[in-house]
Amino acid sequence: MSESHRRDQRNVKEQSHSKEYRNTREQTNVLTRSAMALALSVVSLLLFRGPVSIVSMFIIPVVIVLFSKRKELTSFIYIATGLLMMTVLFFQTQIVFVIGYLLLSITLKYFFLDSHRKVKLSFSGILKYLLTVMITLFIGIQLTQMIFLIPLHDMMLRLSGNDPMRYFSILLVEGIAITLFNLLILRAFASRVRIK
Repeated sequence: MSESHRRDQRNVKEQSHSKEYRNTREQTNVLTRSAMALALSVVSLLLFRGPVSIVSMFIIPVVIVLFSKRKELTSFIYIATGLLMMTVLFFQTQIVFVIGYLLLSITLKYFFLDSHRKVKLSFSGILKYLLTVMITLFIGIQLTQMIFLIPLHDMMLRLSGNDPMRYFSILLVEGIAITLFNLLILRAFASRVRIK
């Protein structure tokens, strides 16, 4: 066997080991990010329960975006699976909203992050996200009351005095607050938490 042939074989082995190392490191990185996102989300669900559970909508969608990768489906699947399992086990009454948080994280990433993990703000994107937040809130309130008999909708009716426009106004104010907070956190931390 010639010297050049042995050298080629060594190079092939080194490249194979290097590729395996990169893949292992990448998988570890994805798992670590997913675990951090899951931990922060669970803490939010623990702290904000009952009437103040809406606070989690300020936190969880943007946390999922910050700790998942721009084009990494695996990362999102890990986070979503873990979060849904924890919710079913310990926070059953919040399952509707948790599904909403996952959907909001997808729309947040789609509307406001480009392929270079830069935050891109546009008026149309903000309006679309705001509408998504309001719809998520409304459906979450309705379904949570229907499924778990938690009177969130009744509470909203009392707050609005049974006035549909006031009900809509409350949803609008909450939606604006959530949208602005999500975007502020995303813009502040997207470049610091590497999500490429």
